[in-house]
Amino acid sequence: MQRKQVIGILVNRNSGEAYAGLKIKHDFNLIYFNPEDINWRRRTIRGLYRTKYGLHYKSMPIPLVIYNRLYPHDSETIKQLMSLRPPVQVFNQITQLDKWIIYKELVETELEPYLPRTYEYDMAGLHEALADHQQVVLKPRIGRQGAGIWRLTVKPANQLKIEHELPLPILLPYSEAMMKLLHILMIPYTMIIQEYIDLAKADGASFDIRALVQKNRCGDWEVTAITSRVAEKNHYITNIYEKILLTSQLLSEYDYPTNKILACVEDLSITAAEKLEKALGHLGEISVDIGLDQSCKPWIIEVNGKPDKLLYGELDNPDLLQKVQTTPLEYASFLGSKKRRL
Repeated sequence: MQRKQVIGILVNRNSGEAYAGLKIKHDFNLIYFNPEDINWRRRTIRGLYRTKYGLHYKSMPIPLVIYNRLYPHDSETIKQLMSLRPPVQVFNQITQLDKWIIYKELVETELEPYLPRTYEYDMAGLHEALADHQQVVLKPRIGRQGAGIWRLTVKPANQLKIEHELPLPILLPYSEAMMKLLHILMIPYTMIIQEYIDLAKADGASFDIRALVQKNRCGDWEVTAITSRVAEKNHYITNIYEKILLTSQLLSEYDYPTNKILACVEDLSITAAEKLEKALGHLGEISVDIGLDQSCKPWIIEVNGKPDKLLYGELDNPDLLQKVQTTPLEYASFLGSKKRRL
């Protein structure tokens, strides 16, 4: 009888991903490991081995297919793994995406009409963005889980409304001195400037749409989950959210054109995944955050290279949670099966 295939999952130390309640029903076993678990001289790893019988630590040769869940990604480790012989396939080689690079890649494609105008941050770019749009969002180029986001709005009488992580917005003169002060506050981070999209509302609260795009057991991209975060009242970003639910449920409840929007979201998200894989290297999953404006036009707000699976645990939908967890593993098994046939 042929031995079960082993899929490696490269994780951060103490990530806890191995304890996600995954049900093993497939013809593969899993081993969770981090870069410190690799013995390069012997070409082995020691990790947390998972079968249908449970978990235990085990040493074994480096698996030939590895699903990268490190965040931030470790380029050197991945480069070393891929240089081994026989070759190791690593997918999701980049998990920490740079918003400016993502924008530059996608703006040259058919997705350009669905991208908020984005500027690389500097003083000249900020003046230009405010002149073009009157309201913009500043955010770190590298994701910080919603931290470090500012909204600036040009108001009458040459005033600038500034909203950050404060209970109340600040209204200051739109002056060169104020802009220099703002620039000093941005120094710790490398930022982008994005045209602000006034998101569609549910009971007066903004909501977004997150499409999880994953490769399946046939190696094809598919959208496996579409969910929405409803922001807390008076918050302009959905990272601070009151609830999460299936987008189909939300759109139907508030009389949005559900089928039309969902079809468009799927199309945009799969196209984004295809384009980014060509630019960034081997991918197996991404999530695409989309916002509807007041006319229901979808806008790609940002793309995540390591989708947060914990969100799906908040939905009380075990079947969906199982699907989003196992689909990348089925893709890894597909890659391994191809190697066996060669």
